[in-house]
Amino acid sequence: MRKLFLISCLLVATTPVHAQAVDVSGAKALTELLSNYLGKKAIEKNIVSVVPDGDSYRITFSTARLIETLPKQDYFKGDFGEYSLLIKPVADGSWNVSSTAIPGGSVEVTTPEGREAVQWSVDNANINGTFDPKIGAFSKASFSYGTVKMKTTSPTQDVEASVNSAKGEMLGMAAPSGGIDFSSNHSATNFLETVTVKSPPSGDVATAAQPMKIVLSGGQIGANAEGKGLRNLEFLELWKFFIAHVDETTLKDQEQADLKAKFLAALPFWDKLSGAYQFSDLNVETPIGPFAAKTMSQQIDFDGISKSGGYHYALRTNGLGYPALPIPAWSVPFLPTDVEFAFGTEGLDLDTVVRAAVADMDLSRAKPFSDEFEANTAAAFMANPPKMVINRSFIRTTDTELSVEGEVSFTALKPESHTTWEMSNFDAVVARLTTASEQEPEIKNYIVFAKLAKDFGTQLPNGHIQWIVDQKSDGSVSVNGNPVKGPDPVVDPATDDDTTTMPDDPTQDDNVIVPDDEEDNSDPAPPAPQ
Repeated sequence: MRKLFLISCLLVATTPVHAQAVDVSGAKALTELLSNYLGKKAIEKNIVSVVPDGDSYRITFSTARLIETLPKQDYFKGDFGEYSLLIKPVADGSWNVSSTAIPGGSVEVTTPEGREAVQWSVDNANINGTFDPKIGAFSKASFSYGTVKMKTTSPTQDVEASVNSAKGEMLGMAAPSGGIDFSSNHSATNFLETVTVKSPPSGDVATAAQPMKIVLSGGQIGANAEGKGLRNLEFLELWKFFIAHVDETTLKDQEQADLKAKFLAALPFWDKLSGAYQFSDLNVETPIGPFAAKTMSQQIDFDGISKSGGYHYALRTNGLGYPALPIPAWSVPFLPTDVEFAFGTEGLDLDTVVRAAVADMDLSRAKPFSDEFEANTAAAFMANPPKMVINRSFIRTTDTELSVEGEVSFTALKPESHTTWEMSNFDAVVARLTTASEQEPEIKNYIVFAKLAKDFGTQLPNGHIQWIVDQKSDGSVSVNGNPVKGPDPVVDPATDDDTTTMPDDPTQDDNVIVPDDEEDNSDPAPPAPQ
């Protein structure tokens, strides 16, 4: 559905700026304009057609005619139906856009493993919006549909999925920095997906495994996106250039110069771009029992092409539930109930790389980019690599929460990190392990390490234990300012040979902290449990 909505944006974005009388000549002018962005063949083969329809123009996109233009082959078959929308000119120069049908369709491919097919349908669809030519985007648009169903079949897996009551909207306005600012959201209810995993085809029916079924369901699905300074008109100019030269095998010098100018004009592509999706009340029925999550979401945040860009990703879940798992009873409280991983990179200079690539590019060469450019780019990256960032991430269990945040930078490709670890209810974890050790004595080994970790930590006023871990590029490590590992040995390349090895006995390495031998041997080892 979103792809069809994007087609609507493209079709409307290329329409005339000013309102005019709806007639055959207007439809012809609009058809010629569309050919600049969709290609002459799309018009000649009637893949896209424009006709007057009352006080509007009806633009129709026929996937059947598109498929007819493809070379004859037996691998792919498809039927995507026809997609049409009405565009009505308004006195202020904007256009009202509407559509009441999103076509269903099917795709079938033949692979060495067998036939694979996909079918889908959409009912009660409705799209409405106002397109503003001054910004080249919808100032406002909304859509809704009743039920979407999809079914896929293959030799190894079948999937049936459906979702109900979907709706969404999009807003756009001119951005102060150029391009547009936009926001969009999309939600749907009653997500259901059944996955049937089939055993590989076998000649022996008696030994063939039974299909395994997994059922995913959710109360609501949501998705949203937001952009600042999206260079949409510049992207359209680039697309128009590609369509105009799609049948050419080489570009003349002036054409390459035009391409480079259009590409540079589109930078930085956008200022900020973010997107996220969320599941609520997610349940996963499996052969070993049900897994669940109250919520699950992912989020991305990307800067545009800049000299110091940031690119971040986050995965969040909470309210995790588990079936009866084949694990010891004492370990069940240590299963995560909430998890959040968030990380990214900052200080990434893509602007210099992209501009250098455009300047160096020559499409008439066998290699569009020279060896010198590739070498310079690699050297620049090693001299100034981006910084990796760990945004606050945590794992939460019944008793405790362990969190971490910090950053990792590189000097001559050697990592240097500063991370802060923090744990709540540390003593409760030790107490639970102590109780479990009464039934499983080997757990006492874990308790020793847990107490050692607490000794290295700092207790905060809120009762949490904190460890600030610093790793230097020379390999040394300290925890809360206390050295725990010295620098790595410095090896002179001139003397490095096969005879230079580390000692087999770790106690001979001054860089490793080990228990005192005499202290360890002062008491005899306890007898093994009978």
